[in-house]
Amino acid sequence: ATDACAELGIGGLQGEDMVAVENTDDVHNVIVCTLCSCYPWPVLGLPPNWYKQPAYRSRIVREPRTMLRDEFGHDVPESVEVRVWDSSAELRYMVLPQRPPGTEDKSEAELAELVTRDSMIGVAPVRA
Repeated sequence: ATDACAELGIGGLQGEDMVAVENTDDVHNVIVCTLCSCYPWPVLGLPPNWYKQPAYRSRIVREPRTMLRDEFGHDVPESVEVRVWDSSAELRYMVLPQRPPGTEDKSEAELAELVTRDSMIGVAPVRA
C-alpha cells in the first residue's frame, strides 16, 4: 500500500508506511488505534470523531462483531472471521473493501466512487 500511495503522490508522516488488508468472503478487517488515534490522514482525510473516542478504541478490540452490528449497522456473518488491526505511529492500516456483488461490469473509476472512508476503516461494507 505504501508504494501505491507514493504512486498517487500521497505520503508524509501520516501515510508513508501503509499496509492494505483485504476483505474477502472469509475475512472481514477493521482498523483501530488503541493507543491514541493514529490514522492515515493523507489517504482517508480527517478521521471521524468516533474513531478517536476511547469507547471505539477499546470496544472494537474486545467485541468487534457486536460493535460493528450495534454501532455501525454492519452485520458480519458468524462464518466470517473478524480481524482487528491496530495502527501505530510507525505503521498505518487501511482496508481494501470487498467488491460488492453485481458490480462485475463496473469500471475501476465507477468502483472507486462506491468506496467510502468508513469502508476503508472496515466499519461499513461497500454498497452497489
